[in-house]
Amino acid sequence: MGFRFRLGPFTFGRSGTRLSIWGRRNGMSVPISGAGRSFGKVGFGPFRWFFRGPPAEPPNVPTAVSRADVQAGPPVPSSVENGAIKALRSDRQFLEKLQRYGVPWRGVQERIKAEIPNTVSDRDQVAYGLVPKVMDAVFGQQESAWKTERRPSKSGSGHTTWIVIIKTRA
Repeated sequence: MGFRFRLGPFTFGRSGTRLSIWGRRNGMSVPISGAGRSFGKVGFGPFRWFFRGPPAEPPNVPTAVSRADVQAGPPVPSSVENGAIKALRSDRQFLEKLQRYGVPWRGVQERIKAEIPNTVSDRDQVAYGLVPKVMDAVFGQQESAWKTERRPSKSGSGHTTWIVIIKTRA
């Protein structure tokens, strides 16, 4: 929640300055300045409307991950790719979590990165490029067996790309 300080109709806190004018059940609360995580609220009787302004800076998460974006990375030896596929197939706990709830793209990327030898340069980019190849090998084609979707990030600003399983292989 964080620390807040109130002076008349103004509230000062970690998320910025707000103008809050409320009667018994009616009123409004509007962000005046802030880090883009603030929201506005308008209330009339038992009804409340919330709204969010544009974030202060655009999130650094891709809106949709396409194969063209991912395949632009450096060439990957097939032994690294096969090792990542084999490791993900054998990690039952990770697969169960992925099938049940989904996992952020970065979570799958980090799991793949753990299987890439330290001698490979730019392991982050290699792991990022391997995500769709490994997912296709383990589950099947994207959009028929698995997909990506945007969910609100835990930090409250922007969105995170998640990988969700549509169906499992028989």
